[in-house]
Amino acid sequence: LFRSAIDLLKDANGHVIVDSTTGQPQLTPNPVNKGSYLPSYMASWGTKLTYKGFTLNILFDTKQGGVFFSNTKAITDFNGTSLETAYNNRQDYVFPNSVYETTSGGKPTGNYVTNNSQSFHPYTYYTSTEQFAPGQDIIDASYIKLREVSLTYELPKKWIKKTPFGSVSIGVFGNNLIIWTPGVNAYVDPEQNSSGASNAQGYEFSSNPSQRNYGFDLKLTF
Repeated sequence: LFRSAIDLLKDANGHVIVDSTTGQPQLTPNPVNKGSYLPSYMASWGTKLTYKGFTLNILFDTKQGGVFFSNTKAITDFNGTSLETAYNNRQDYVFPNSVYETTSGGKPTGNYVTNNSQSFHPYTYYTSTEQFAPGQDIIDASYIKLREVSLTYELPKKWIKKTPFGSVSIGVFGNNLIIWTPGVNAYVDPEQNSSGASNAQGYEFSSNPSQRNYGFDLKLTF
């Protein structure tokens, strides 16, 4: 359940190391540990409220922590349809929080300075550099979901006393109504995976979006 992958190379202080000439981020020579799919914690909160024949049920649940691989992010970055690729109107800019290694006599010194001027070309980064850094597609799996809402009304007994029914209730419901994810995940529902109902968790390969479900019900007792 642990995720390791080639990622952007960083210095000891967590700054991304870029090429001093092209401004493009450099890659790690070996895979690095990006964390586990397992969440730090899971929780749920629900309530049931009744009033004059009406019953309202609400259920929220959450998973916080953990990471997963999103191929949807990789693809939308590559084809330029993700929001992040449009930053700075797709013009060259300095890679955020980056440094580059200084040289002396044409040789690297092992010292890094803050990159304030060497810009990179986003097209080259998203279609080339990032495609060889799958660690950039391993993102936060946290979420909060409004899992279920239902509203039911039970008809008063006096309305049905001349019928064969013991009780009659009607209601509406909805499932998977709203999802909140961290800002780094504007791509996919973290619960989606590419293998359906299986143990293959934490890998999302262009899966279909999760669906909201709506319906109504009618319950009769005799």
